[in-house]
Amino acid sequence: MTMNNDNITVEQVQEHLKKGHFNEAIGVAKQILDTNPNDVFCLSIVAQNDFNQGNFEEATNNLKKALDLKPKELNLNRNLGIIYNKQGKFKESVEAFSQGIENNKEHPGILLDVLLLGISMDKISKPKAARIIEFVFHKAKKLRSAYMNRQELPFIAETSMIGNGIIRDARFALQKQAVDEISLGFEEGEKSRLYDFLDSFHGLQQPKYAHEQQKPSYHVFPDLEPITFYNNEQFSWVKLLEENADEIKNELNQLYLNNVEIKPYVSGSSTTGNTGLDVLVDSLDWSSIHLIQAGNYKNDILDKCPITHSILKQLPMPVLAGNGPEVFLSVLKPGTEIKPHYGLSNIKLTVHLGLEIPDNCAIKVGNDIQSWSNGKVTVFDDSFEHSAWNRSDEERKVLIIEVWNPYLSPLEIQGIQKIMELQHNTSLVAQTDNLETLVFNSDLLA
Repeated sequence: MTMNNDNITVEQVQEHLKKGHFNEAIGVAKQILDTNPNDVFCLSIVAQNDFNQGNFEEATNNLKKALDLKPKELNLNRNLGIIYNKQGKFKESVEAFSQGIENNKEHPGILLDVLLLGISMDKISKPKAARIIEFVFHKAKKLRSAYMNRQELPFIAETSMIGNGIIRDARFALQKQAVDEISLGFEEGEKSRLYDFLDSFHGLQQPKYAHEQQKPSYHVFPDLEPITFYNNEQFSWVKLLEENADEIKNELNQLYLNNVEIKPYVSGSSTTGNTGLDVLVDSLDWSSIHLIQAGNYKNDILDKCPITHSILKQLPMPVLAGNGPEVFLSVLKPGTEIKPHYGLSNIKLTVHLGLEIPDNCAIKVGNDIQSWSNGKVTVFDDSFEHSAWNRSDEERKVLIIEVWNPYLSPLEIQGIQKIMELQHNTSLVAQTDNLETLVFNSDLLA
């Protein structure tokens, strides 16, 4: 005996789904398909149930039927790709995701499908997979904004975690190969710290913090001497800075008086990871004029201060692709406090040359406190928790410069530079990539 299906509607299926009555929804959907086997919505619901039950063949057949009727439907291609991936049919999975992407180029949620495509590609071509996923993560804000339904967030989080693992493995393999080549011929003890750094940089081992107050926000190089403030006598270049302090001050003051690119040191777009700096976001209470920023030499500004520029060339500044060196005039307004925070890494030391130092100004690094002096250099490791304050009624001005940590060996410096170069290059490629080159005009399965 069969039921009369005349009064059964798709709306009833949808109502059951809204109430969380999944079994009832499947039952009604199957009844509809008895009389209307071409109902795409019911085919997709039944296919989802088949997938949940592990009936992959039935799920695939129902999705293919639905796609024959609506070949451009994004969700159908996505679900088919997921089913193929689950079965280890990665070629078919890539084809399904690619079809959905090519047919829905302007869909706001297409990045999720590109991410799923990259995950399936990992079993076919790891370099292609990593490049596709890098592109998606470069567009991460768009990926998040396209999916505000809370029910979808766990799936996005799961796929993002898988994608992160694929990227990490690809970056690690590339960088390890480079470090292997650089360290060829060196004794194990000479290169062990560099390999530990590489492992911790990619999360393959826990970072080795040398001090409880030394927790840099980007990365930590293992087994470097944990020193808050350094003795100036160990740096030959300190004398050069201090002997030219007046000329440097005059040049930088001209920049400041002429309002040359004075900006808040902490901008709203910064991603420092230090919540202690939140109160200074977009505030000129702590302002800066950058001469060099993240390795980008601002030649128009440097040309205005030739003495400063010539001295900088003689310092052991860390050349790190997309990350260093960093040189800037730092101005702290009266009554301003910089809350405790951490710098990016212990591979670099921070150099302050005092230019205009009123009373009641100081910096705390770890548990140690020092005051600046006019024309004098202060060298410290900002990977320690540190803070600063100006409790006077005048501005405090210092020139801030980064230099290499002196306890790094030449091999370690070369290795760090190569790791950062490859890391930066990967990000640059992701910024310039697009779906045309990655998917539409690419033979993914070649």
